[in-house]
Amino acid sequence: MTRCIAIAALVVAALWTDGAHAQAAYPNKLVRLLCWTSAGSPLDVMMRQVGKQFAEMFNQTFVVENRPGGEGVLAMSLLQNAPADGYTILSTTSSMSFAMAASDMKFSPADFIILPALQAEPSAVAVRADSRFKTMKDFVDAIRAQPDKISVGGFSSAGFHQYVFYRLQQVGGFKSIWVPFKGGGDAAIALLGGHIDVAVMTPSSGLAQLKSGEIRLLGISSAGRNEYFPDVPTFKEQGYDIVEELWRSMMVRAGTPKNVVDTLMSAVDKMKATKQWQDFSTLNMQSSMNISLDGMQAKVRADIASNREFLTAAGLRK
Repeated sequence: MTRCIAIAALVVAALWTDGAHAQAAYPNKLVRLLCWTSAGSPLDVMMRQVGKQFAEMFNQTFVVENRPGGEGVLAMSLLQNAPADGYTILSTTSSMSFAMAASDMKFSPADFIILPALQAEPSAVAVRADSRFKTMKDFVDAIRAQPDKISVGGFSSAGFHQYVFYRLQQVGGFKSIWVPFKGGGDAAIALLGGHIDVAVMTPSSGLAQLKSGEIRLLGISSAGRNEYFPDVPTFKEQGYDIVEELWRSMMVRAGTPKNVVDTLMSAVDKMKATKQWQDFSTLNMQSSMNISLDGMQAKVRADIASNREFLTAAGLRK
């Protein structure tokens, strides 16, 4: 009898050890990287770079799946319906925090663990190279005088860029209609095609057009001159006290095991230290954001509280 108990104890110990080893071996199968924006968008480009470097780091397959729709609601639903095991990772941005701030949104920051931001980028007011607007003042004066004659648009409805434009309306003393697009690149294309007169967007959304000179920036929402666009004056320099920054990151379901989150955090740190990631960031004109895991959760909660105020004041939240 004693011998049977001893054998049983060894079997249980072996099973426990195997289970612990399996948990520690993350990732040991394909990992899905969900991207809530369309292919070719700055967020999609970032996620594909992450997938490439993580695949090399872990010798495992990381597949990017584009799941646009509902300002990120579709992608968040997919993540919430997947196991909390780290094998489904969702891209996230400042814009998704606006979706969480909506009154009918069924998701909150408590449903997720948001990893520290991988990228940070300002918004900007962009025009075609041949536009009559040479400065922010030119644009604001014109739209204040004839708001129905000048069309302004950008990525998403009730998102980060509309928020920046809303702030500009407040400070500039004018009202205007916002034309939403499914992606920042779509807004840049619409601007070039003459479908809108002005785009409010991240510079990376129209990077090729900026480099070719087809699009130029009137102002940028960074606190000081941007390292990649040193010749573009900030909003604040031009008399519009608006400083805002779009961040991009990834998140997993709340309840994901600590060892999995720690593994992802360590992988992110290692990736950001590589020349490959730094060259990628420079090529795409992306800055970094130094923030802890706890600090990121606090930032998202603060962003959502601020976003609710904007959505309510703008009549975009029920």
